Amino acid sequence: MPASVLIPVNRLDRAKGRLAELLTLEERAELVRRSLATVLGAVEGAGLEAVVLTSDEGVRAAVPAGVRALDEDEALQGLSAQLERAAEWLAVDELLILHADLPLATGAALRALVAQAPPAPSVTLVRPEDGGTNAMLLRPPGRFALAYGKGSGDLHEAGAREAGLAVRRVEAPELSLDLDTPADVRALLSTAEGRATEAGRYLVGIGVEGRKPLSEG
Repeated sequence: MPASVLIPVNRLDRAKGRLAELLTLEERAELVRRSLATVLGAVEGAGLEAVVLTSDEGVRAAVPAGVRALDEDEALQGLSAQLERAAEWLAVDELLILHADLPLATGAALRALVAQAPPAPSVTLVRPEDGGTNAMLLRPPGRFALAYGKGSGDLHEAGAREAGLAVRRVEAPELSLDLDTPADVRALLSTAEGRATEAGRYLVGIGVEGRKPLSEG
């Protein structure tokens, strides 16, 4: 199993901008904290070691005792550069990069992801519907440039193949749903399982289903 699970978390004052039409900044920040708690619980349940990468004091305050928080490098710009530097600092042979906004994440799903990964050198990915990269197990990290952003799934797969790594794409519903848009919130709340999650209970509790644009979706 990978020694570390690296979880990047954006500043809370920039949290979830695409949900601004649905949630206030304070609500978006709370959603980030609750989703992070779910992801950290899943990492613990999988028997893995979480490392939270952030530049936000509020995020650090939400990190439980015993979970390592790593500061971003102020000299670097962009998520990919921050993750590459963090991977260098961690100096591990296996690294799972995991988004913090996966409300359905479970320890079982993470264990299954690791179990399906090819031997090193390899990369194993879980992609959401928009073609991003929600989870990526690097065996080892540092073999190709990270390219988080639009279309990152294709870019990561191509980069890994060019570097000579085996590539496997894993279908994992628990890791495929992130919370970036009102459509994602609608998808989460469309099932009993989603409504019962930490994020789901919070969103239902603040009455999000009666708000536009969710009520018009």
